[in-house]
Amino acid sequence: MMNKRLSRLSILTLCTVFALTGISTVEQILSLNGREAGYSNRAIAQTASEQIARSVYQKASPAVVTVKDGRGHGSGFVVSQDGLIITNAHVVEGSPSVVTVVFADGKQLPADVIGFAKGGLDLAVLKIHNQKNLPTLALATPGSAEVGDRVFGLGTPLESKLNDTFTQGDINRIDRKDGRIQHDTVIQGGNSGGPLLNTKGQVIGVNTSGYGTLNSGTNFAIPVSDVRSFLAAARKGDLSSVSTLEKSQPPTTQAISLNGQVINGSLAQGDFTPSSIQQYFPDINLASSFVDSYQFQAKEGQKVVIEMTSKQINPSLTLYQVIETNEGQQHKKIAENDDRGAGDFNSRITAILPTDGVYYLFASSPYQETGDYSLRAVANP
Repeated sequence: MMNKRLSRLSILTLCTVFALTGISTVEQILSLNGREAGYSNRAIAQTASEQIARSVYQKASPAVVTVKDGRGHGSGFVVSQDGLIITNAHVVEGSPSVVTVVFADGKQLPADVIGFAKGGLDLAVLKIHNQKNLPTLALATPGSAEVGDRVFGLGTPLESKLNDTFTQGDINRIDRKDGRIQHDTVIQGGNSGGPLLNTKGQVIGVNTSGYGTLNSGTNFAIPVSDVRSFLAAARKGDLSSVSTLEKSQPPTTQAISLNGQVINGSLAQGDFTPSSIQQYFPDINLASSFVDSYQFQAKEGQKVVIEMTSKQINPSLTLYQVIETNEGQQHKKIAENDDRGAGDFNSRITAILPTDGVYYLFASSPYQETGDYSLRAVANP
């Protein structure tokens, strides 16, 4: 009797649900449940992915530093509790013997530039003294990284105030000869020397260079096998006292007038890259592949309009102010532009100049694009 009553109640309940929701068949209910299960599974997967990213960041962040030398900055990471730090050679090439490292929590400590890798490898080692319990990053097993693996970058892109910036992407290619890792994790100038991490928060490489825009690109990292060999050499004192990187010639800077005269230029393989520019101007960070540099002199309050057009490349313009200080020449970004507007890939900068003096203009292309371009600049008094 009780079972019959429960059965009637169940039928009545189902009818009520059908009436209220517009569901007319049991199949629809099952279908609805299936969709809900699908949504739930996707939510669980998304949550798991987020948890991995958060875990990597929380594990790595305390051990990653900004490296500052008074001219510009790069990134690095601590590999021993007593204060050994790995960074790129080009970050501290030409730096004073003592630089400043800044941790994510704002703590600043002096670090000696101990030495550089031999054989042209873009690695250097720093040492913080009188430390015993610094947070560190573990080095992954050489050869453990594979194409398609999810990876993470951590460092200080573009400006020192952007320290502790965390990005993620995938490994796109691993060079069979030298093991260099190509990946699409967003890397900008200033990220150099920072770690490339796997999903366990282990270092699989040291980010060293890249080509691309603010949101994407092709970037490269020195593999952990080279990092391990270099670290072993450093602990034995088998280092070079100076950078062994191949030295490029100083970038030539062409004068540009502000009268609207058109300059025809070309970007090609072998032109200057952001890394070669940074060898001489460490505080100039460009998100591009190949670069031509120009300069002009102007007055405070002048409005300048600069355009770069091309049918062969996606032009990009970046304008820097030259500032003379007691410590030497410094550079401040005034404006940059990648596209003039929706569907128009040509570039235009409009800026009111802050002071009298010299300005550097960089005309560039992303993704290793090569081709001809036209450039013109006009200033209104």
